[in-house]
Amino acid sequence: MTSLEQFRLHVEEALRRYWECVKAEEEEYAEDYERVTFMEYEAPAPDPCAEAFSRLVAVGAYGEAWGRREDLDLGALRERVYGALDKG
Repeated sequence: MTSLEQFRLHVEEALRRYWECVKAEEEEYAEDYERVTFMEYEAPAPDPCAEAFSRLVAVGAYGEAWGRREDLDLGALRERVYGALDKG
């Protein structure tokens, strides 16, 4: 298995964990989930799921080593993850 294939597996695992985190947040906040996620987006408070994902994936390293981070298939998570990454 090439290092690129290994890294893609790593990304897929991180994405799976991200969805688990989002699901756990949805269950924790129930009917307040939309309000809470809006506050996370509007406030300087970090998005814990996106931060965990970014640490697991090391998207910046992917871009430097193999290509552009935009090439990763993040689907509906793209804006949320890149937003968290770009906030630093």
